[in-house]
Amino acid sequence: MRRLRVAHVAESAGWAGGEVYLWELARALDRKRFELAVIAPEAGPLLARLEAIGVPVTVVSLGGPLVSPSPLRDLTRRLRALRPDIVQSHGARTNFYARLACWLAGVPHHVSTIHNSLWDYPVGAPRRAAYLAADRLTARLSSVIVCVAQSLAADLVERSRVPARRVVVIPNGVDLVRFDPAVADGARVRREFALGDGSVVGIIGRMTPQKSHADFLRAFALARRRAPGARALVVGEGPLRSAVEAEARALGLASACGFAGVRDDIPDCLAAMSVVALSSVSEGLPFVVLEALAMARPLVATAVNGVTEVVEHGVNGLLVPPRQPAALADALGALLGDPVRASALGTAGRKTVEARFSLATMIARVSDLYERLAAGGGA
Repeated sequence: MRRLRVAHVAESAGWAGGEVYLWELARALDRKRFELAVIAPEAGPLLARLEAIGVPVTVVSLGGPLVSPSPLRDLTRRLRALRPDIVQSHGARTNFYARLACWLAGVPHHVSTIHNSLWDYPVGAPRRAAYLAADRLTARLSSVIVCVAQSLAADLVERSRVPARRVVVIPNGVDLVRFDPAVADGARVRREFALGDGSVVGIIGRMTPQKSHADFLRAFALARRRAPGARALVVGEGPLRSAVEAEARALGLASACGFAGVRDDIPDCLAAMSVVALSSVSEGLPFVVLEALAMARPLVATAVNGVTEVVEHGVNGLLVPPRQPAALADALGALLGDPVRASALGTAGRKTVEARFSLATMIARVSDLYERLAAGGGA
């Protein structure tokens, strides 16, 4: 049998959750069964990573107004040239254009991927309404809509009125070989950022309003009252980096924070952290939560969206309400002051990922979906 031709349309070429998903998928899909190509809307870090593993990448700009004929025309032309059996797209704008382009290009099957809830998009009400309307009007053009969390699927079915039969949940998964606490080198990262041997509170994520780094910093400042020598390791980049650094200075934390930028050695960064924090106000099913648990790191996370489908409070991590730095600080301080409990939570977290959120499980389910669609089946 010939390989199935699968084209992915990326939401961006940066490096955040959706791009990690695509890269992990490209890395792990069986090349004997699937021929993969990627269309990206711009140049960026994702392209180099994909090209390094032999995945052909084309840039087709999808910028500008939400509804514009030029991106639709260019994407349609590219799909006609690729002649894929299946197209999978990622993100609200990208799903909208890819659905229409697949219909125009005669692609047999389109798969939409939902990484974050449209209802929580950090945009103004008129723009959110436009996204929701565009999504609702074109949803029927997708053979299947894949959600990475149950909460996202519930939004589609209960709030956007998408038929449940056309929605499937395939949770994100983590490479348990790469994210192995037994082989990671946290000491090297601690030396690089002069973190010493004491407590390190870490956060990993793109610096955007959604991730609420300001809440993290305020919580860290409060937690240091209970652990005065604690340091923070902030991993990631984004449009708010200068504002985040300014907030750290304003809180008197400049000398206590290491800003690491984008890193390829995330397992080592996690291994350097005594406790991992997630301060987001909205999420899908964040890779950083799964990665922290896979690395057996004690985790304190805001109870938003798919996070609560992974973290069970007091069992494999601690949950706190979003936008409440004091609650986040209390939980961080509690774990910094109780290493035995912190270690037990970390051990339970690793078992959670092994049982339910491995990359192998995610790849098997996505591969099975592709083959069912190609054979004429549905979700």
